[in-house]
Amino acid sequence: MQRIMIRKVLFALFCCLILALSVSCLRQTTTSETATDSLSVADDSANLVLRVRQTSRLYTAAYQIHKIITHADVKHLKTTLLGHEYDTQLSLGDRKVAIPIDVTLQAYVDFSSFHESQIQRSADGRHLHVILPDPKVVVTSSKVDHESTKQFTDLLRSDYSDEELTDFTAQGVRQILHQVPELGILNTARDNAAAILIPLFAALGYEEENIVISFRKEFTSKDLPFYYDEKESVKL
Repeated sequence: MQRIMIRKVLFALFCCLILALSVSCLRQTTTSETATDSLSVADDSANLVLRVRQTSRLYTAAYQIHKIITHADVKHLKTTLLGHEYDTQLSLGDRKVAIPIDVTLQAYVDFSSFHESQIQRSADGRHLHVILPDPKVVVTSSKVDHESTKQFTDLLRSDYSDEELTDFTAQGVRQILHQVPELGILNTARDNAAAILIPLFAALGYEEENIVISFRKEFTSKDLPFYYDEKESVKL
């Protein structure tokens, strides 16, 4: 009877030992699989970042803008009579000018600082969301049509000086730059950048319908310092 009990106890201990070893192996296998999955995700992110950075600075849009800059210099006579101020435009002494200019704008996306934090993946790894850097705009050329420039000057006034005409031209280019968000060049740059990058991500195994490309924000004219690259532009 005692031998039977001893055998039962030994058998129970043996079963517990086998169970403990099985659980330990299962935990090690699960831990190993998790580590492998984490490593795979990290490698995939690093590969995506590397591929995007390899595109470097990508020029994706170019616009040519024709604008006629006008300026009027009208003489006024200000007087005060019986406590009232009067501002009278004089019929003599007016100066007006119309300056046609052609400005070329180019937009680019710089991927040199692209980071893993700008990549988001779904839990199953099938869907990809990439937030691209903000597009920048540069002025690559600004040309004045001197032959078509017209000045209208009264006999009592002199023509505009070259310095004044140059200043008016610079003001006209700045007006164009403030209108960039309305011109659509930033949106064109974004669309073209996405069209170039989506096939790149698809080549890494993502389905095109599961890839979303977006940008940080929509710009307005108040964001001129953020979207205008003055250092890379011609001098105004």
